[in-house]
Amino acid sequence: MQRDQNHVRVNAQLIDGETGAHLWADRFEEDVANLFKLQDQVVARLANTLRYELVKAEAEKDARSQNPDAIDLAMRGKALLWPPFTKDKTDAAHALFERALKFDPNSGEALAGDAYTYSLEYVFGSRNSETDYDAKILGQADRSITLDRDNIQAYVAKSLYLLVSSRPNDALRAADAGLAVDPNSAPLHAQRSIVETYVRQFEQAKSDVQQAMRLSPRDPALSQWHNFLADAEFGLGNLNAAIEEASKAIDGGYRVFYAYLNLAAAHALKGDMDDARAALAEARRLNPKLSIKWLIERKPVLQPAFDSLRKAGLPEE
Repeated sequence: MQRDQNHVRVNAQLIDGETGAHLWADRFEEDVANLFKLQDQVVARLANTLRYELVKAEAEKDARSQNPDAIDLAMRGKALLWPPFTKDKTDAAHALFERALKFDPNSGEALAGDAYTYSLEYVFGSRNSETDYDAKILGQADRSITLDRDNIQAYVAKSLYLLVSSRPNDALRAADAGLAVDPNSAPLHAQRSIVETYVRQFEQAKSDVQQAMRLSPRDPALSQWHNFLADAEFGLGNLNAAIEEASKAIDGGYRVFYAYLNLAAAHALKGDMDDARAALAEARRLNPKLSIKWLIERKPVLQPAFDSLRKAGLPEE
C-alpha cells in the first residue's frame, strides 16, 4: 500500500500457498476520502477471483481422486461450466452433478449445478420434449437456495431459465434476490443485464454488465459478457459499439451463434451487407434453426434489424 498526499494505491497479489506460483495481481487507486470504497473494491475483486481460482484448483486436484464424493464431483462439474459452452462440456458437467446427487441428494452445489446444465440445454436449443424443465431447473434451484441461500449459481440458473421461457419479470426478481444476498456477484450482474435487455432497459443493462467486468476483470466469462454489452449497445442504437463488443466476444473465444447474430444485425442495419452475410452464415452454421420467427421468440432486441437480416439471407421460418 502506498500513499501520496491524498492519493492511495494498493497493489494486491494472489499466490498459491503450496507452490508459490503467481495466480493473480491487480492495482487499485483511490482518494483518501474514499477509503471505504477502495476497501470494497479490493474485497469484491479478490472474492470473485478466488471463487474462480479455487474452483479450478480443487477440480484439478479432485479429478485425480479414485473415490470422489459429492463435493468432489460437484466441484469438477462446476469447473466445466465456463463459457464458451459446448454440448460436450455441458453433458459432462451434467453427468458429474447427477453422480454427486446419488452420493448426496441434498448437495446444494450439485443441485444448483444440475439446474444450470438444464438451463444451458434449454437456452442453446437442445431441448428434450420429455424433460420437465420447471422441475429440473426451478425445483432444483429453489431446493439449493433453501439449503444454502448464498449459492449464486442457483439464482443464475433460475433467472436464465425464467428469461428464456418468457417470464422476464420473474427472471429479474430472481437476479435481484441473488444480488440482495451478494451485491458483488459478477455473474449475477451479468445475468441481470441480459434480462434488462429483454425488457428494453438498455442503459441499466449496459451499467450492470460493465459492473460485472469491473468486479471480475479477468473472469473466464468475460468474452460472453462482451456479447451482453453488444446487446445493450445495439438496443441503444450504438451500432459501431455493438460491432466492437460482439467482435471482442468472438475474439475472446465466445464463438457461439448469439455473438455472430449481434454482429450480423449491427452490420445489416448499417448497410454493410457483405459483413452481415458472412456473420449470419456463421451464426446459421452454428444454429441451423435460426429464422425471423426464432428471433421474434428468443431475441426481440434485434427487431430493428429484422428487415435488414431478411435481405442478408435469414429465412422467415
